[in-house]
Amino acid sequence: MEEQLVGAIEKAIGELVAEFQGDPDRYFNERDMHWSLFHHLRRQDVFKSESASGLIRAEFPTRAVYEGRRPARGHYDLAVLDPDSLADPRVAGMKPWDEWAPYLEIVRVLVAVEVKAWSDRRKHEERVDWDVEKLTDPRNPVKHAYLLNFVQLDFERPPMRDFYQTLREYLAVQARRWPQLRVLCVPSDTGIQPDAGENWIPAQSVEE
Repeated sequence: MEEQLVGAIEKAIGELVAEFQGDPDRYFNERDMHWSLFHHLRRQDVFKSESASGLIRAEFPTRAVYEGRRPARGHYDLAVLDPDSLADPRVAGMKPWDEWAPYLEIVRVLVAVEVKAWSDRRKHEERVDWDVEKLTDPRNPVKHAYLLNFVQLDFERPPMRDFYQTLREYLAVQARRWPQLRVLCVPSDTGIQPDAGENWIPAQSVEE
């Protein structure tokens, strides 16, 4: 079933990419993209049953707790839980108000997705690094991790094209550093990257 679930995720991502590039102005923020991705994922055959649709979770917490002014768990934009671990009898008796720690020690994350919408030239390192940390931290049992970047800029302006290239190069470094992380970088203007196959950044082709 794992192969089917992962295949459904990638198909839903492909549908979101086509939708974004076909009409980028319909997306005003990352939340819009979350909803579209959930919509496309829920329509996949493998998720049409009630039991399978229950595997899809929004803002699912990380197992790791991160230090800060107030130590707290991170959250994934979208997660698909491992069905075998979710079927553990110990999980069935847990309630939404129970503490997270015992639940997260049992339930494994099969797929975790982070979505980034880029509509300006805000500093990219911090935004990317936090998502990469959550997706690759060995304390978080994520089997298939996706970092999706949708870049919605006025590409007729050279500074915007330069920013896109800078962002893509930074993402390529992350793809090389974390080969288990699948990194997508999609411009709203298909003329910037005519070959759709280049939307996915292949780790093995990234130069040192």
